[in-house]
Amino acid sequence: MSVQSAELILGELGATLPRAGREDYETLLAGLTRPGRRVLLMGVGRVMISLKAWVKRLCHLGIDMNYVGSENEQPLREGDLLVVGSSSGESALPVAIAKIAKRLGAEVFYIGCSPQSTIAGLANHKLILYGRTKFAAETEFPSKQPMSSLFEQQLFLLGDVIALDIMERNGWTEADIKAHHANLE
Repeated sequence: MSVQSAELILGELGATLPRAGREDYETLLAGLTRPGRRVLLMGVGRVMISLKAWVKRLCHLGIDMNYVGSENEQPLREGDLLVVGSSSGESALPVAIAKIAKRLGAEVFYIGCSPQSTIAGLANHKLILYGRTKFAAETEFPSKQPMSSLFEQQLFLLGDVIALDIMERNGWTEADIKAHHANLE
C-alpha cells in the first residue's frame, strides 16, 4: 500500500466531510428516524455501493430502509423518504426516480455536491458535501482522486456517522444492536 495515497485520501476526507451543514445533517437524521416511515435510497454505480452500506447498518438500528432496485424493495408511500445520492445531481436515473417519489407524495432528500442541480431543485431537503463531481467544476474541492471518488467515500462514512449518532442519542451500545445482526455467519 502506498502510504502517500492513503494519507492523501484521509487528508481529503478530513478536510471535507466535517464541512457538511450541521442543520441539514440534523434534518436528515430526523427524517431517517421518524417512526413509521419507510426510507428508500437511490444512487448509481459506486454511490449505490456506498448507500447499500447504510441499509445494512441502519437496519440494525431499527430503521425501515432499503434501496431502489432491491429484490425485496417495498413500495414508497406518501410521507415516506427517498434519499438520493448523486455528486452532480444530474444522473438520469436518480433524477427520474426523484420525480416519481415526488408524485407519490414522498419526501426527497438530496445528498450531493451540487446545490443548484436538478435533483437539488426537486428535493424537499438537501445536504451538500464539499466534494468533487465527474465534471470537476472550479467551485468543487480540488480532489486528486479520480472523478467523484471523494464524494463516494464521504457518503459511505456519513452512514457510519449517522449510525453512531443514533446509537449515542438512544444510549445504545454495540450489544444492544447485535440482536438485529445476521446470525448465520
